[in-house]
Amino acid sequence: KNTQIVDFLTEFKKNKNVLLIINEKNLGIVGSLNKGIQLANGEFIARMDADDIAFSDRFQRELAFLEKHDLDIVTSTVEDIDENGDFIISRKQRDLIGDNFENEIRFRYLGAHPTWFGKKEAFRKIGGYREVNNAEDLDFLLRGLESGLKIGLLGKPTLNYRVRSSSITLNNQLEMFLNSESIRKLYKRRQLSNSSVSMVMEESGKITEKDKMNYKKISKIRKEALYLAVDKNPLVIYKTMYFISQAMFDRYARKLLISDVKRVIRRREK
Repeated sequence: KNTQIVDFLTEFKKNKNVLLIINEKNLGIVGSLNKGIQLANGEFIARMDADDIAFSDRFQRELAFLEKHDLDIVTSTVEDIDENGDFIISRKQRDLIGDNFENEIRFRYLGAHPTWFGKKEAFRKIGGYREVNNAEDLDFLLRGLESGLKIGLLGKPTLNYRVRSSSITLNNQLEMFLNSESIRKLYKRRQLSNSSVSMVMEESGKITEKDKMNYKKISKIRKEALYLAVDKNPLVIYKTMYFISQAMFDRYARKLLISDVKRVIRRREK
């Protein structure tokens, strides 16, 4: 337990509208999320992670966006910050709803999990989250779309998203990538909701620790190229070519490179 967070949240128990729940044992992210969904008694549910910083008007803007477009769930973009809280990059983009949202999320992840805000019944409609390692959020969104939920992206950031060098996400990037690709393939065939978790994670179950380390190293180079591109730094050309050269020697990184190329081609076609 993080005692500082527990002590801080305990203060809110003085408000009769606040219910603080502390798990006696670690349920993992999926178990904890599903427990929260079932215990929620309000009209809406909002996601948040302990080390991120929500903007003061986050809920106000997300609720207004949800009501304006008659949505069930809203996800939004973020501003990345480092471990010290210093700004890295803004992921601001245009709003996406309806077919525009569905068409985009089939090729790239939209928004960030800690920004989610939506109707309680929408979270419950598809039975909550599944244990799809490091891709439970994408699995949830696409199963939600299959079930008829209306989901949209608020393009203006609503929180500061902290990027840590030791985060679970960074250390499991390959598993996340492979599971996400599997989820998208099954969704394209409209078979995701009827597919077992083991089927979704079949390919990621074959990777080794060496595969993970190689992919993490190459993904770091890719991210550095992205940051340089946003800053319009001429070094982006060198870093991009370095990423491509390294990716050619790793089969999983090649898949990532091919995915990036398809995304760029699609963006230009639009």
